[in-house]
Amino acid sequence: MFKINHEEAGQGFELIAPGDYEVTVINYEMKKAESGNNRITVDYEIRSDVPQNHQGQKILYDGFTITEKAMWRLQAVSKAAKFPDGLSFNSYKEWADTLLHKNLVVTVGHREYNGNKYPEVKGFKESQVGAPAPQSGPITVGEDDVPF
Repeated sequence: MFKINHEEAGQGFELIAPGDYEVTVINYEMKKAESGNNRITVDYEIRSDVPQNHQGQKILYDGFTITEKAMWRLQAVSKAAKFPDGLSFNSYKEWADTLLHKNLVVTVGHREYNGNKYPEVKGFKESQVGAPAPQSGPITVGEDDVPF
């Protein structure tokens, strides 16, 4: 059975404080920027397997606009994700597919929009922590383990 307990109700996630966080790239989307340039929007999750604040929270909508002037940012995240120097891609989608599930460190700051503060990725560094250890063996769920 399930019982409602208001004392266990959280107030939601708090604003991610400025600082460095070990993250995993969890999603991306290819789209057009308002300028008409191609843009890759990347989402991160703050790793729960690393002792740090805000574990499990998401940092969403980090945009990489594809222009000569903004390529430094794409190069910076690639270096932090430990892509080998000189690695070539046939498309930006191929690059984004390769970035997916990579671990790295992001430096978070804040930006204001419509009077609200949001986390914003200000920089990238290489992860100082290894990848999470894989689960050992398959998990078996029997009829007695299912509540319904």
